[in-house]
Amino acid sequence: MPYVLGVHLGATSTSAAVVARDGGRWAPAAPFPLGHSRAAVPTALGRLPDGSRLAGEAAASRAAESPEWVSTDFVAELGEDTPLPLGGELVAAHRLAAGMVEWVADQVASRHGGPAEHIAVSHSATWGTHRTHLLRRALAELGLTDVTLLPEPLAVATDYIARQPVSAGASIVVGNVGGSGADATVLRRRESHRQDEGVGEHGAELELRGVTVYGPRPAGRDLDDLIVGQLRDELGGALSELDPTDPRNRATVARIREECTRAREELSTRDTAGVSVVLPRFSREILLARVRYEQLARPHLELLPEKLSQAVQSASLSPGELEAVVLAGGPAHTPLLHELVRQRLREQLPGRDAEAVPVRVDGFPELVAARGAACRAAEVLAAATDRAAARAETSVLLRVEDSIENEAVEYGYDPLDDRGGDESEAVPDRSARPLRPPVEVEPMHIEPPPKRKVFKIVKLSLAAILIILGLVMTFVQGFGGQQPALPGLL
Repeated sequence: MPYVLGVHLGATSTSAAVVARDGGRWAPAAPFPLGHSRAAVPTALGRLPDGSRLAGEAAASRAAESPEWVSTDFVAELGEDTPLPLGGELVAAHRLAAGMVEWVADQVASRHGGPAEHIAVSHSATWGTHRTHLLRRALAELGLTDVTLLPEPLAVATDYIARQPVSAGASIVVGNVGGSGADATVLRRRESHRQDEGVGEHGAELELRGVTVYGPRPAGRDLDDLIVGQLRDELGGALSELDPTDPRNRATVARIREECTRAREELSTRDTAGVSVVLPRFSREILLARVRYEQLARPHLELLPEKLSQAVQSASLSPGELEAVVLAGGPAHTPLLHELVRQRLREQLPGRDAEAVPVRVDGFPELVAARGAACRAAEVLAAATDRAAARAETSVLLRVEDSIENEAVEYGYDPLDDRGGDESEAVPDRSARPLRPPVEVEPMHIEPPPKRKVFKIVKLSLAAILIILGLVMTFVQGFGGQQPALPGLL
């Protein structure tokens, strides 16, 4: 079944979603699981000594044992002039990012039996034309030319309007918390022209209002570090005693960090979460409480409502003019973040006005950017199909008009004459050439010339003959007679 692909290329994690097409209908965007137990995978690329490639979870696992064969920070470094080491070579960051997208496209193609008709890649809101140009060029070198790039806030908003009604002319603010930072952006929905079920409004455009407010905090990495620090306190320095140069210890620390990320996500829906710690000398299960985690995370999470307020002010809007506040990214699961945003709205909007602006968090906020990118890919492909159909229709109309004009010239009728005739009048059959009436040809009468003209012609002819004879005789006598002697010559 034909499909389009959406990829979210994050600094720390990568996710994907597809939109399948059944005839002229598009299905809703569906996440594509890239990992064994999770839909999103670490943004990591690796290379083995034999030249084979690793990506995602396999590359992240390899990084703990052989970090020189794995690269994990290439998305954040994209656009920098300094290449990154990978397996004894230096590779530009944009080529590594393109390789990550290619790996995702290959994974999806192997499952769906063929490549996507179009690919849309969601990237950081801080990217400019320089970074997007580098990534687009690197993708083209890999053979991925049918690619659309869009910033992450636009992808999140595209997914939102595909699932929730948003009035034309209304504005929403998107707050995204990623692995390496957070941003806030206001987007306004313009008029739409057509709608296909499952992918939202084709042709509906979202325009940026104001500026994107970005900062390194809050970030998913920092929140994970808070839980790691809590484990250090519980273990009494056992983690600090591990030798970081030992590959086995590095693998142990990597597993503990994965456990901390899982525990942070569980604390979004549960009051407690357990972390399994396996060290060379002992193993232990540590229970973490949501109350304690929220106490540690509050200073970080309070920064996002401030960014949202700054983004709304830059768009020359008041919070009451917003139709919704949309939160995205893995940490958006945290109930405290939702409450902090709601509290800021209550401070800025008196009475019940604050309740009129809903705060929306998807059930899988870490996947909304990939879903929105897939919806955008479907929109781009549908628009291209519409343009091709319009060109074909115009070509057919031109051919039909030319045919009508030629028929009018050939059969002698006016195609613009729409006067109705008598119903009993027979309709002429224009499918065959009509018979022409017989034409009588009258012979042309040529009068003979008058006699005086004949005599004149005879006289002129005789005179010409006599002149010619005289010239001939003179010429003959000149060569045959006696030549007079020239004086002075013997």
